[in-house]
Amino acid sequence: MSVKRVAASSLNWAKIGEKLTASHAADLTRLKGQNSTFTAQVDQLPADLPKIDFAALKKTLPAHAATIDALQKQYEAIKIPYGEVPKQHLEEIKQWEEFNNARIKLHQLKVADGIEQAKKVEAKWAAAPPVEHFDRQHFSEYFPQHFYDLRYQERIPDPCGIGLNETDAFEKRFSDYKVLRRPDKVDDH
Repeated sequence: MSVKRVAASSLNWAKIGEKLTASHAADLTRLKGQNSTFTAQVDQLPADLPKIDFAALKKTLPAHAATIDALQKQYEAIKIPYGEVPKQHLEEIKQWEEFNNARIKLHQLKVADGIEQAKKVEAKWAAAPPVEHFDRQHFSEYFPQHFYDLRYQERIPDPCGIGLNETDAFEKRFSDYKVLRRPDKVDDH
């Protein structure tokens, strides 16, 4: 068993579970299983690299002594730093944290803006009369997407909802309020 590889800290799965929503419960369970499987596999490995008898290899394979010497040097140069994270990974983690913190701040700003907009809508509806007492002005004020007031909105009446106000073609055509003459119309009466 490995004494060197004992984890310095363990994960608090209950605390992680509190921070996640119910839709992520299955993912958390799967992650717990993967973590325990990986930890069990690592704990079964020895703490140090296995010892290889390079002298015996040189005796059995004398023609490859130079290659075995090179392999021995490479093998002995391997150093596994237990409990240390390489600087490159720490820099990547730091960049990811900065990016994620910026995303969190943006999300918090959006939430705060949404709360302000919701308060405005709630205040508007709190001041509204009961729907039974609505008159024509109330409908255009509280439901502007369905009812419009041509006294202050520049819109063309579109009772069929065919999209007359989506382009400015009708405004251009009837900008001087003259009806264009059609060639097939007879002007004899």
